Amino acid sequence: MVDPRDSIRVSTIDDGFVGKVLQPYYEHSRYLKHASFQQTDSLEPQSLIMNGEFAIPESCYIDDTGHFNAVEYNICFNQICYVHMAHCIKNALIPELSDDYDMDTFYEKQLPNVLIAKLASSYQSQLNAKHFYGTYGINAIKKTSKCTFIKTYCHFHDDGDGRSTGEVTLAVLAP
Repeated sequence: MVDPRDSIRVSTIDDGFVGKVLQPYYEHSRYLKHASFQQTDSLEPQSLIMNGEFAIPESCYIDDTGHFNAVEYNICFNQICYVHMAHCIKNALIPELSDDYDMDTFYEKQLPNVLIAKLASSYQSQLNAKHFYGTYGINAIKKTSKCTFIKTYCHFHDDGDGRSTGEVTLAVLAP
């Protein structure tokens, strides 16, 4: 929970940085188009929030269903999560990650070492996949000698009534 007495700073994430983080994705499946990062004075992991603007012009795996679905939730979650993680590592905002990772290590280990241990998503109403927004944040972090567990949330919404929410537990292996 963010303390209302803390000042909130929002910064735009450079599109070139987003592109580099999303480089493992095929061009047609890079759904995160723009991102911004929000943080408070407390710098607690729970106050480090990534907001993103997304567009899925066409699905990378199926004919157009006309709405956002569970597979697309997972892909969009991964993309906003990776950009959040990379930004936090670059700026040493999360000691549990920055102790093990620098940017070179992150790019090298991004795919093999960041694992989804648990994912739960729900869909309150159909979300327009052609243009929508997402918010990603951290609920809790626990570091062990071999792994850092990060409990996260990720919510998506469109300009209408489309809504999707979810919670994901990550297991980030030590490099």
